[in-house]
Amino acid sequence: MFAEERQEKILEMLKRNRRVSNTELIKQFGVSGTTIRIDLTELEQKGLLSRTHGGAILKEDPVFGEDSISSRREKHREEKICIAKKAREEIQNGDTILLDSGTTALELAKLLEDAKNLTVITNDLQVALQLQKNREIHLILLGGRVRTSFECTVGGMGIRALEELSVDKVFMTTNALSIQKGATTPNLDNAEIKREMMKIGNRKYLLCDSSKIGTKTVCSYAKAAEFDILFTDDHITAEAKNSLEEQGIIVK
Repeated sequence: MFAEERQEKILEMLKRNRRVSNTELIKQFGVSGTTIRIDLTELEQKGLLSRTHGGAILKEDPVFGEDSISSRREKHREEKICIAKKAREEIQNGDTILLDSGTTALELAKLLEDAKNLTVITNDLQVALQLQKNREIHLILLGGRVRTSFECTVGGMGIRALEELSVDKVFMTTNALSIQKGATTPNLDNAEIKREMMKIGNRKYLLCDSSKIGTKTVCSYAKAAEFDILFTDDHITAEAKNSLEEQGIIVK
């Protein structure tokens, strides 16, 4: 296992349990204490955890950067597929919906092969390529500047188009979901178009795998309470689920 993979799994353990011990990590990964100490030091330098005597604890709402779409595509893919299946149940033939950009939104788009008379607005290039195959889907691709490594459009052109549109349901994605700050993204342009997307939907859904819950990035675009339903996976902690539901969002 590469160091990056091991460190990602260490963070997943921390998100579930809030703290880990060196002994536990050595046993889990079958590596030396020196290797684990190096992993924890690197994660601490990135601001993702705090080292303690004999282990580490998760920083409250650690701040993450933004990975490219290609690097995110295979991460937590089973969880994303599970989330997409839950969200698909909310889409009815004849609906007008918006699909935000992101890998989980793409998994949802793949499940719309049997949709009838569906209108879909999106700023995601891969989502658009997936949906344009279906003659029963009326596709609207938002224009604007293309974020090349992220395969989506942003900027004033798309925002102005959204001001003239309304939909039954919006399905949003997020880089991180903080209990306090809500759904966040590292990019200001992305945050601006996401805020406009939120304005045009009668019902608002958030697609977010549990690895992102309890973390944050720089730009908040919506509080948790602004969403009707959060679709996540079964690994969400009871503590996080309760904290979110106290804000009025349904967690599925």
